[in-house]
Amino acid sequence: MNDTTTAGPHHLVVDSLTEGFARLILHGDAQVYFDFPQRLLPAGIREGDHVRLTLTRDDEARVREQAAVKHLLRELTQGNDPTQTDFYL
Repeated sequence: MNDTTTAGPHHLVVDSLTEGFARLILHGDAQVYFDFPQRLLPAGIREGDHVRLTLTRDDEARVREQAAVKHLLRELTQGNDPTQTDFYL
């Protein structure tokens, strides 16, 4: 995809399933792997299955979280902190 907020899809292989986690390996590059909660994968997933993963940046969620933290900071300082500056998550 050409969208700068999206990466993928990435072709992954389920290497192993252990204690509720799946070890996923990037197809074609066994040096890239990570553990992923099995409960977030499709039901019935098994070792050797292939999956695709697409990651999308959620700018709207980031803005909401920044606003919530700013609101909490104002509450905690009761608006009396003259050095309070904007921050970014």
